[in-house]
Amino acid sequence: MLQSGIWKGKLAVADLLERKGCNEFTLLEDKLSVGGQLFEIWWYVYDGNNHILAKSKNHPNALYFFLLEPGDLFAVNDFRIYLETGELTYPIATFYKKNGR
Repeated sequence: MLQSGIWKGKLAVADLLERKGCNEFTLLEDKLSVGGQLFEIWWYVYDGNNHILAKSKNHPNALYFFLLEPGDLFAVNDFRIYLETGELTYPIATFYKKNGR
């Protein structure tokens, strides 16, 4: 994880990312439920690097920022695992031959 914090004002993630100069971003999950809390999970590109932003829907909003290094894989469920265990587990990519085996 790169950084976490609390945002006390009303926050629209798309507006925040646009103000920071991000033109590539998408909402991956609108209502991820973890331990009775709801989160939005966003992917965005900032300064040429891929990032994940998780924002709680509770007020004030908890924010979690993750920098993805080249080759890192991230699934929405990885954030749930992070909150439950305090660790990110890195999935192992499975490669298949052209014939599907």
